[in-house]
Amino acid sequence: MASLKLGKIAFLNVWPIYFPLEEGWIPHDFEIVARSPAELNELMRRGELDMSVVSSVAYARHPDRMQVLPGLAIACDGPVQSVLLLSRRPVEDLDGREILLTTQSDTSVVLLKVLMQELLKFRRVRYRRGVLGECLTDGAPPTAFLAIGDEALMYRNHPDYPHVWDLAEVWKRWTGHPFVFALWVARRDLLPAERREVERAVCTLWAARSRGLEDLHVICHEAARAGILDHAGLECYYRTFTFDLDSQTLAGLELFFRYMVKIGDIPRMPPLDFVGAEEGKGTAMREKAEEGGRRWVENA
Repeated sequence: MASLKLGKIAFLNVWPIYFPLEEGWIPHDFEIVARSPAELNELMRRGELDMSVVSSVAYARHPDRMQVLPGLAIACDGPVQSVLLLSRRPVEDLDGREILLTTQSDTSVVLLKVLMQELLKFRRVRYRRGVLGECLTDGAPPTAFLAIGDEALMYRNHPDYPHVWDLAEVWKRWTGHPFVFALWVARRDLLPAERREVERAVCTLWAARSRGLEDLHVICHEAARAGILDHAGLECYYRTFTFDLDSQTLAGLELFFRYMVKIGDIPRMPPLDFVGAEEGKGTAMREKAEEGGRRWVENA
């Protein structure tokens, strides 16, 4: 059977899981496809990837096309550093003004709208999408803009935008819950043989996560070559994340989905449908995920 096509976010934040795969630390048969979050969302929606990390909202909008891989997420329980609203004015003064939105993300855009509408009760904010680098230098820079990933790390100390909202930190203060930015999913319409491969692939991803977090200093050394953060900055950055989808992060995810319904982004709460659930394996796989990926793989 052909290799499973696995989507990868082309940002630093997923290095702890993908670096062990790409460097051969964890054997695998994936064909890894690196794109922005928004591009991966669209590829999964069209069925052009077998598995991928996708924005949480991509699953919420298309649960009929995807199933969740157990035990894996990009989540944080406080500041995330790389999902930022940067503004020339205090955030409390933005009602009735325009905010430039990154074209690279979907979940962060919806989270910003939830915070504006449900936390601040703003009803007159205007939004437009644009390429940040171009919009910041075109002679009419925005009053405020949303940046994610590597762009947020680069722009976070911009002298013209002194007012900074870390969206994950604001969410945590408001709700008390972690925030889940992304999930790993599989195509729902995979053939039976492909589905068995996906279940084995889940174990491979768990093992990669465990190895990556164990050898994070090596990953930070290599990631520093990108020139965005130094080794110490990367250590701090990666420690802000949890890559687990456990009971706490699931509670935060479900709360976010309820707010998506409330602001009219989706018509109803999506079911959290896990790979293997239809064969009765979903619960067991989730339990094993919470025990820790490497131990499960070693004892499988």
